[in-house]
Amino acid sequence: LHQQPVRQWKESMKRSPGPLLKVDPALIVHKRLPWQVRKNQLRQRFWDEEVKKSSSKTPSIVVEVSQTARRKRRDPQLWNNLLDQALAAHAELAPQDMASILWSMADARFHHKALVEEFIRSLSFRAGVKSLVTAMLALDRLGLPADSLRAPFLQHLSGQCNDLSFGDLRRVLMALARCTSSVQSEQLREICDAIHEKAEECDPRDLVAVPQHLGRLRFLHPQLMARSIDAISRLISSRLSVAPLDVLRALDGLLMLASLVEGEIHDQLKHLATKCKLLSSRMLQEGSTPDLWSIGSQLLGSEIVNAEVWTLWLAEASDRRLQQHPAESRSQRI
Repeated sequence: LHQQPVRQWKESMKRSPGPLLKVDPALIVHKRLPWQVRKNQLRQRFWDEEVKKSSSKTPSIVVEVSQTARRKRRDPQLWNNLLDQALAAHAELAPQDMASILWSMADARFHHKALVEEFIRSLSFRAGVKSLVTAMLALDRLGLPADSLRAPFLQHLSGQCNDLSFGDLRRVLMALARCTSSVQSEQLREICDAIHEKAEECDPRDLVAVPQHLGRLRFLHPQLMARSIDAISRLISSRLSVAPLDVLRALDGLLMLASLVEGEIHDQLKHLATKCKLLSSRMLQEGSTPDLWSIGSQLLGSEIVNAEVWTLWLAEASDRRLQQHPAESRSQRI
C-alpha cells in the first residue's frame, strides 16, 4: 500500500508541464572541489570585492581639497594645512587622486613645492594616460614644467589611442600642444586618426579647439582638419550656444593653420576666420563688462598671443572704458 502514493507521485512528476531548472556548470564543478580549494576561492573573491570597494572610494583629503578649490577659498594657511596632509598621506593615494589634487591646486593658483615634487616623482612611475594628462595640464596652469612626466606619458600613450574615449583623446591632444615641444609624427598621426574616427557624431562645439592644438603642434592632419573646419562652419551657421572664448580659440587656430598652408585650403581657412571675427566681435559687444574682463583673463590663461585675436578684445575693452567716463574726460584718457 505504501508504494501506491510513491508511484502516483512519480507519474505526476512525469506529467508536470513545468520546465526543468538549468544549473550552472561552474557551480557543479565548484561543489566537486575539495573544501580547502573552495575556501581559498571564496576568500580571494571576497578580498577582490573589498579591494574594489575601497579603491572606488575617494579619500577624504582629496574631497576636501576639491571642495576648497570649488568654494574659491584663498587662505594660504588653509591650503598649506590641507596640502601638508595630502603630502603625508601620498603613499595611500591613487594616481588619479594625486592628479585631482594638482588640478585643484591649479584652480586655486596655489603652489606647494614639496607636494608637487613628490607627486611628480610618484606619477612618473605609477600613473596611466588619464592621470598623466590631468597632472600635465595642472602643472601647465600653474606655470610649472612638466618635463618629468612627458616621457612616461608618451610611453603609455603609444598603442592605446583606440582604448581612449573621444573626450580623453581631446585632452591628450591639448596636453601635447601645451606641454610638449616636440612629438613624433607617427604618434601624432595615431592620435589624430583616433580623434577623427570617434568624432563622427560628436557635438561640433567639441572640435572648435582642435585647429588651435594642431597649429601649436604645427602638424597638418587633412582628415581631422576638414572635420574640425566643417564643425566650426556648422557652429557659426547654426543657433547652438557657444562661449565667446571658444570662438576666439577657433579664430586663433584657424589663423595658425592658415599660416602653414597655401592654395585653396588657405583661402578657406581665412574666409572662415573672417566669419569667426564677426561672430566673436558681436558676442563681445553683447556681453557684460565683467564677462569681458573674464574673457581677457581666459585669453591669457589659454596662452593666445595672436595679435588679431587680442585686437578684437582690446577694441571692445577700449569702447567700454570710454563709455564709462564722461565726454570731457575721454580726450584725456585717449
